Amino acid sequence: MRRLSLGLMAAIALLTAVLTAPTASAADGTFAVWNVTNGSRCEWSGNAPTLGSCTNKIYLLQNSGYPCSGCDWVRLYWGTNYTGAYYCVPPGQTLGQPTSPNVRFNKGSGLSGYNQVIWSNAASAKWSGPC
Repeated sequence: MRRLSLGLMAAIALLTAVLTAPTASAADGTFAVWNVTNGSRCEWSGNAPTLGSCTNKIYLLQNSGYPCSGCDWVRLYWGTNYTGAYYCVPPGQTLGQPTSPNVRFNKGSGLSGYNQVIWSNAASAKWSGPC
């Protein structure tokens, strides 16, 4: 049997995640990202000063936060410990590099990482209100 390439496995994982993405009614209170190197999932229900083994390696993200006033969006930061430019992930959003390759850190003009693509560049995440 032939081995599937890592890229093909990553594409399959992305398709599976997108097809099974939770809706707002199925929120589970987590923010998750997937590691482009090995396809593993990193997940948090609280703030993440680093993205652990997914730091600077994400290719897919999913905000499954519980609906709440001022706390169901995620700020995805370029740097660790919530530093540098950031991208706001609304509740219920699932994004992947193959389908949305040009998503950029678009908040925090003048800060490190501003206007860089988020894929393989994100290092921390923090729950927030709309931004």
